[in-house]
Amino acid sequence: MNIENLSIGIVCGGFSNEREISLKGAQSIHQTLIAKNINSRLIDIRDKNEMHDKKMYDGIDFALVMIHGKGGEDGEVQEFLSSLNIKFSGSDILGLKNSYDKVMTKQIWRENKINTPQYVSDIFDWFDLPDFLKKAPKLVIKPSKEGSSLGVSIIKNNFENFSKAIQHVNKYEGIPIIEEFIPGRELTISVLGDLICDPIEIEAQEEFYNFEAKYNRTDTSYSFPVFAEDKLAKLKKLSKKAFDLLGCDKWGRVDLIEYEDKFYFIEVNTVPGMTETSLVPKSAEKEGLNFFELIKKIIIDSIDN
Repeated sequence: MNIENLSIGIVCGGFSNEREISLKGAQSIHQTLIAKNINSRLIDIRDKNEMHDKKMYDGIDFALVMIHGKGGEDGEVQEFLSSLNIKFSGSDILGLKNSYDKVMTKQIWRENKINTPQYVSDIFDWFDLPDFLKKAPKLVIKPSKEGSSLGVSIIKNNFENFSKAIQHVNKYEGIPIIEEFIPGRELTISVLGDLICDPIEIEAQEEFYNFEAKYNRTDTSYSFPVFAEDKLAKLKKLSKKAFDLLGCDKWGRVDLIEYEDKFYFIEVNTVPGMTETSLVPKSAEKEGLNFFELIKKIIIDSIDN
């Protein structure tokens, strides 16, 4: 596959809370492709009408989808691109829908024995919590359909904190998920076709790896922890299984927590960030792929599979 012969549209922006991050990553990709004399253009989607306007996509052979959250990770733009017979990057519709809805993700994982924190969903009153969560010292409360840790609260478990967190989460997409808090180290594994990258450990100076830590802080640290060979192989195999079970493919990122020698799977990102601080480019670099080679791999894997 020679991507130099393609006309590539980088579908970006969107109308979710992650619009600005999408534009930033798309600009990085666009500049990299242009520098290699590849026919690339930015397609900035600002609302649903533009998303479903076929004129927006005139003249492109391939859509590199960089819309995060609603419209881009829920399968909406991909369904429209399919109707135009335009190939697109990343997972197909089923994988997008399963991974975008975190309740669906957790249900699929639990049915298939993938370890994930215990949870309930769609509960708005502390007194309605099951006993196992009432007794938990800390809780994670998050929206079921958001990315970049938007709407997430980690609270000391009491009625007052719970009520404030529910008010906060209700501003975002989806229904509340209430999880047990797992106090381990945060890990992420990038999946690039058949290449399962080494895990990155994330240490945020915020309470957790929230939006501020992801995009605005300069003191979030990233490292590649050393695992015993058999443990690393097990982790990569589990991560790929968690990814595949949702119907995801081509590329993405699996987020998890390691605690007391167990891995707790949290979520899958099907359109991960591609800014200079993003995790997938860091993982690819560790595997010997520069930014252009990473973009090229995503495009080729998406077309060939």
